[in-house]
Amino acid sequence: MGRHFLIIAGLALALAGPAAAQPPAPPADAAACEFHVWPGDGLMSTYYGWFHGSTVNGQIMGRPGYPAVPPNPIDTARQSEILAAAEPQKLFRQDGYRLVVHQDALPSRTIRTATGRLSDSSAPCYAELIVDDVVLQQDFVNGALLKTLFRYRNFGAGAAPERSFTTWAETDLGGFPPREPGQLDAAIREIRSAFRNNIARFAASARARPRRR
Repeated sequence: MGRHFLIIAGLALALAGPAAAQPPAPPADAAACEFHVWPGDGLMSTYYGWFHGSTVNGQIMGRPGYPAVPPNPIDTARQSEILAAAEPQKLFRQDGYRLVVHQDALPSRTIRTATGRLSDSSAPCYAELIVDDVVLQQDFVNGALLKTLFRYRNFGAGAAPERSFTTWAETDLGGFPPREPGQLDAAIREIRSAFRNNIARFAASARARPRRR
């Protein structure tokens, strides 16, 4: 009886065929790499002329004897828009990183003293680009230029940066600040274009810098 039961059971298994294969478990989703960007505060200014010089923000505050500057030509909100459009993660050859553009400027002290990530992101690969200062510099010899102080930090997967780079980028200005009301729109376009150009110039400088061993 027992032998006949085993034979019948074996035939039943053979007729049933192999057990249905279980679908493979879906791979765990890896968190995306992130490239975080912060804009800076509004435009600052310095001016060096025959009778006036070295006063910070003399033009911005409209002091007598200083060239007039349009109000808020490149404020924090506009910087955020330009940074997003520039796609800095691609300029830094980190194309696969998800760009996260913050809307508020960081306090200067926070920027200069931070040792870890400036956001609460736990992404396994992470980088930061911070606009520290945006300055209109004018003098009676060389004309006007837009200078931007950037800070870049690449953390990889760690809590401390594997690589950091800080320097000024600058672009000459031909029509800013405008001398006549009819030149205002073109002057605004020029300074915003100069800011975007500074982003690209800084990224090129960062890429050219030898990596730490």
